[in-house]
Formats: sequence, C-alpha cells, structure tokens
Amino acid sequence: MLESKRLFLRRFEVKDAQLLLKWGTNSRYHDLAGFEQYQNMTEVVNGVHQYMDRAESYVICLRKNNEAIGLIELYERGMDEKSGLLKTKELGFLIDQSFEGHGYMTEAVHLILAYAFKKKRQTEVWAGTFVSNKKSQKLLRRLGFRYMYTVDYSQVSVFLSYQEKYYLLKKAEWLKIDANTKS
Repeated sequence: MLESKRLFLRRFEVKDAQLLLKWGTNSRYHDLAGFEQYQNMTEVVNGVHQYMDRAESYVICLRKNNEAIGLIELYERGMDEKSGLLKTKELGFLIDQSFEGHGYMTEAVHLILAYAFKKKRQTEVWAGTFVSNKKSQKLLRRLGFRYMYTVDYSQVSVFLSYQEKYYLLKKAEWLKIDANTKS
C-alpha cells in the first residue's frame, strides 16, 4: 500500500461500485476527464472489475477515516521492449469534486510518481488532459511536468470529438524536484 501523511492508495474492490456510479452518473467527470458514463449497476460492476484487473489502478483514501475520494492510475504506453515504452507510463487521475482544493491530488500524484520512479524504475511519466481541464494542467506543471503537444482526436476518428494536451515528466527532473521538497 502506498501512503502519505493524509492519504493512502489501495487497490479497487467490488465495494467501490457505488463510488464509480456516483462519478459515472455525473457528466462533470466525463466532460473534464473522459470518465466512463455508467447507466446502471451492471455497467458499474463491469467497470469496477476493469479497474481491479489493471495492475496500477488505485482508489485514493483519506487516512483519518478511510473515505474514498478519488482514483489514480498508471497505465502502459506500449508493450514493445525495443521501443523503450516499458520504462514509461501514463498517469490518470480523478478526485471527487467535494474534495477539490485541499491538496489531496497533489499528494496522491506525488505518491504515485515516487512509486513509478523509485520502485517501478520508470524513466518518464506522461499525462494527458482535456484542453478545457485547466486545474489538472496547473497541477501537472506544479509537479514538474512539461507541456509537449496537443492531439486533436477528431482528426483521428469521426467517433472522437476532443483535444488532449500531453505533458511529460522525466525521472531526472522529478528527482530534482523531489529532493527540493525534502529540504
């Protein structure tokens, strides 16, 4: 389990279905982060099982009362060993709107980055945000991520109608930032 002063990250469990239903029926999470929209409990249970099957998907919980307040995950960017993508991950995160503005996501992202760079020995972590998601972009920049490019997915498929900004944090940069936060 990954933990910090105020938070801990735990694996998904079936009991998290209600939390996913809450977020999946609120269009705000879909509009800001592309979170899956759920229509019924069957879809939600399938969604929980998908999160449970992902190796690096976690529920963000408050240490003081074990309340689940968000999710964070690292996903594969590719499995081709020659391309070097096994040493890089992509970050995804979401926090319940009632817990925004308290620094919880900053703390959770810092936890997962420490895990990725120190334990998993990743060389870089990428993160994509919808163009309109200014809060996530600000958080990424504050944590040392650099804006790299924007992809207009409507040019890729007629079924997609959004643009996503991509940010990159290299291990060497994170190590400098991490060392400065401890002094």
